[in-house]
Amino acid sequence: MRRVGLACAYAWITIALMAAPIGAAAQAPTQPPAPPSQQPAAPPPQTAPAPQANVTPPPSAPEARRDPCNTIEKPLSAGGASIVQEEAGQLKNWQPPGGEISFTVRSFEEIPAASYVFVCFRWARKGVQQDPFVPARPVHLDLSDNGRLLKVTVVVPYDLHNPPSRFSGDGEYAAYYLVPLADVRILAIRKQPDAKGEVAADVSHRIGVTSALWASLLALATAIAAFGILTLVCHRRLKRAGLANLNPLICVITTPDGYASLSQLQMVLWTFVVATSAVYVMALSGELIEVTTGTLVLLGISGTVTVAVKLRDGTPSATPRQPLWSDLFVNEVNGVREIDITRVQMLYFTLITAAFVVMRVVTTYVIPEIPQGFQVLMGISNAVYFGSKVATNAAPTAAPAPDPAPAPAPDPASSASAQSG
Repeated sequence: MRRVGLACAYAWITIALMAAPIGAAAQAPTQPPAPPSQQPAAPPPQTAPAPQANVTPPPSAPEARRDPCNTIEKPLSAGGASIVQEEAGQLKNWQPPGGEISFTVRSFEEIPAASYVFVCFRWARKGVQQDPFVPARPVHLDLSDNGRLLKVTVVVPYDLHNPPSRFSGDGEYAAYYLVPLADVRILAIRKQPDAKGEVAADVSHRIGVTSALWASLLALATAIAAFGILTLVCHRRLKRAGLANLNPLICVITTPDGYASLSQLQMVLWTFVVATSAVYVMALSGELIEVTTGTLVLLGISGTVTVAVKLRDGTPSATPRQPLWSDLFVNEVNGVREIDITRVQMLYFTLITAAFVVMRVVTTYVIPEIPQGFQVLMGISNAVYFGSKVATNAAPTAAPAPDPAPAPAPDPASSASAQSG
């Protein structure tokens, strides 16, 4: 009986456990499934808010910082900023690769001091298809006039190579296809875009990107041609005076009496330095340049002294001598040669000043303004040289003793009478 009671209790417990979930399920409200047409719609996908009016949607920050000129679209409207033209003179609206060029941007709105400034270059083409911009990092920035005047100095990138062919007609050139043109885009981008947009200033300009190598070859060719013509003329002139087969370098500074002239050397040197420099700079710029006042003063000083020396020397001697390079710093009086310190001074100052001009032209691509101190120095040196030359020629010299008169020949008649006597 005890076993039967335990079996009945186990059976009731099992039935109670099975009936609990069934009762809970029976108490839960049952709703029929809604038809497909009445099912709740999914919430619409979230979209980015539309940009505000008159605001250029900025690209992502890394993309804008990496290549802004090719990612930020150029606005269709003109205005906002413009390029201020430089003053008259030797305009630097051109540079070879590696040269520094400056742009002054005038903005109608304030450019924040914390803005990023980008400068990009590309070759100018006539068609619709354009090359991508080549970025260049500014080397100097100057923001003034309450953020409305920005001066940017940048180096023309060396990556800007292979300009359009002159014969294809695709590229833009100046000065009879001598100087290829390039488009420049200057962007000032705000660090924190505001209601006015991300771009604070966006201007474009066109410059000439020249080749220093071709300009050097052209200047050298003109100098060689001019020197060849001058040498030919000097050889013909000195050949009539009895001087032939001279060194071409010393021939162009030799006087008709056979002396290497220091004043002629200075005149020839300054003529070639100024003329070759002018050809070099004009080949780079593609336009006429302004020769500085200091350079004209030095040309005038050397020319004046050359003419004065010619007037002082007068008529050349009938028997010219062979010229020597030492004639440039040695003075000869009555066959005695000695070093003339005034000649040494003038030669030294001339070479130093000419070397200064050549180095400035090669490095800055312009004919430099000669400092006033150098002009005074060259004037004093030439004046001292000419005064020394006048004093040397005017100094009294001891007259050579006359040759004794030959003894008269004896008379044959008198000698015969003396023998007969």
